[in-house]
Amino acid sequence: MTVSVTSPMSADDYVKSIHVFNEKNPQPNMGNFYLGPKAGRAQISTRVRLADSQKIIAIARLQTAPLWSVSADVVVTLAACTKR
Repeated sequence: MTVSVTSPMSADDYVKSIHVFNEKNPQPNMGNFYLGPKAGRAQISTRVRLADSQKIIAIARLQTAPLWSVSADVVVTLAACTKR
C-alpha cells in the first residue's frame, strides 16, 4: 500500500503525519507515519494484511493545520489451495 500527498515539503508547507485506518479489524489504526520538510516528499509505503474486504482510510495532517483524507475500498479474495 502506498499513500502520497501532493505537498512542496518546504519549511513553511509540509505534511506532518499520515495515519492509516481500516474499518473491520479489531485494531483499526494500521499505522502512524511522521514526516517533516526534510523527508523530500510526502509518501509512505507499507505492506498490509487484511482478512476481509473493507475500506481503508488515510488521513494526512499538514503543518498549516488542515487535515486531508481519502478512502479506498479494498477487495480481498481468498486463493484456494489444491494438491497435485
